[in-house]
Amino acid sequence: MHNLYYFTDRSYLSWLNEPTGTLVEAMRQQGIIAPDHHRVRFCGFFFWCGGTAVFLPANSDVSVKPALSAHLLLRTLNRYYAGRPTGILGTGGDSLIGGSLLSLAVTLFDDYQANGLYVRRCRHRTINQGKTNWPRTFARHTPFPAATAPIYFELESSRTRYVSDCETARIHAAVIRDIREKFGILLYGETVLSDENLEKMQSPTGGREAQLAYLNRELSLSYSERDITLINSLKRYIDSSQGCDEDSLIIGTRHFHSVWEVMLDNVLSGERNFNSRLPVPYYFKDGLFHEVAEKGQRTDTVLRNDDGTRYAVVDAKYYTASAPKDAPGWPDLVKQFFYQKAVKSVTNKDAEVTTHFVFPGSVSYLTSAHVGERGQHQQKTLQHTSGYPVVNCHYCDPTDLMKAYVSYGKMQNLRDSILNISETWYSDCQGHLE
Repeated sequence: MHNLYYFTDRSYLSWLNEPTGTLVEAMRQQGIIAPDHHRVRFCGFFFWCGGTAVFLPANSDVSVKPALSAHLLLRTLNRYYAGRPTGILGTGGDSLIGGSLLSLAVTLFDDYQANGLYVRRCRHRTINQGKTNWPRTFARHTPFPAATAPIYFELESSRTRYVSDCETARIHAAVIRDIREKFGILLYGETVLSDENLEKMQSPTGGREAQLAYLNRELSLSYSERDITLINSLKRYIDSSQGCDEDSLIIGTRHFHSVWEVMLDNVLSGERNFNSRLPVPYYFKDGLFHEVAEKGQRTDTVLRNDDGTRYAVVDAKYYTASAPKDAPGWPDLVKQFFYQKAVKSVTNKDAEVTTHFVFPGSVSYLTSAHVGERGQHQQKTLQHTSGYPVVNCHYCDPTDLMKAYVSYGKMQNLRDSILNISETWYSDCQGHLE
C-alpha cells in the first residue's frame, strides 16, 4: 500500500504537509477542494501519486493510533452508507464518493477472512464409492436373485471432489490481492501480514473480459448461496475497477455531519419515535385547521432517565467548536430553545428537560451557551435573559464514537454525563450568573 498521511477534516490547506507537495493541487483537480476554499471539507481517503491521504473526522488526534482511527473510519463509512446512493456528484448532499467500490471491497475481504479462497465442487459418478443413487442403479444394473431380496453387486454412486486450484479461485485471489494492495492497513487496522494462500496462487489467465466470461460460466454451474454471492461480487468488483486509476481513487464524503448525527443517535440509545409526540403546525383555511405534520419539529436525539424525571434534547453538531466563533450560531440555538419547550409540553410537568450540543473532540473547549443582554463580552458574570434555557456543550472523541458505532455498542458514560446535568444548573457554573 502507498505511504499514508493523516490529516483531519476542516484542516486549513496550509496544514496539509506531505513530501511531494502535490496533494492540494490533486484534490483541487478532482473537485474535492473548491478554488475559493481555505479549509478541507472532506472526510475519507484520497489516493494520489504521492500516497494515500487519510482525512479523519474533525478534531481527531492524529498522533494517537492513527491507523486504528483510519480503519474505524473505513468501517464507519461502509456501515453508514450501506445501501445508499453513491457518487461524487450526488444531488442529495449526503452521498459517499466511491461507495460502491468500498462496499464490495469490504464484503469480499470479510468473506475471504471467514471462508478463504473459492473452492469448486465437482460431483463425479462412481461405482460402489460414495452415496448410492438407487434409481440409477435400478435402471442400469441387473440384480442377482437371492432368497430374501435381489442383490446388486454394482451400485451407481457419486462423490464430490473439491478443486482449490481453478480459474475462479485464481480470479478470487487476484481480487483479494488488489484489495489488500489498495486498502491494506485500512481494512486490518494493524500491520498487514503476508498471506501464503494468496502468494502461491497463480494469476488468472486472460484480461478483464476473459475473467468475466469465465465467472459467468462458473455461475451457471454453481448452486450454493455462498458461491453465487461470491461470484456475483467478484464480477461487480472487476466492473467497478474498470478505468479506476489507483492514483486518483477517492472514498469519502464532504458531508460527514450526517454520519456524526446517526452515530451519536445509535450509541446514546435515544427514545424511539419521540418526534411523533411533538406538537405540529396547523394552517387555518376556509374555516378549518389543516395539520401539516411533515413540517413538524425533528430533534436529533431525546434521552430519558429510568424514572422519567429527566429528559435531554441532544443535537449532534459536527463543528470544530474550539472557540465561540467556531460554534453553532443563532439558528441552531433557537432550534434547541424550541425543542426544549416542545419536549417539555409532552412530558411530565415536573420533569426536567435540558438541551445539549455534542461536538467532535477530546478537549472540552466550550462549556455551555447562554442568552444575555448585549455588552457583556468577556465578563465573569452574565446578566441572563429569562426564558432561554442553557445549551450544554459536550465533546466526544471521534475514534471512541466510531469504535462503538461499528461494533454496535453504546457509550453509557456520555449518556450519563448528559442526563446528570440539572435543568436548574450545575456546580461548575454557579456564581457566574446574576
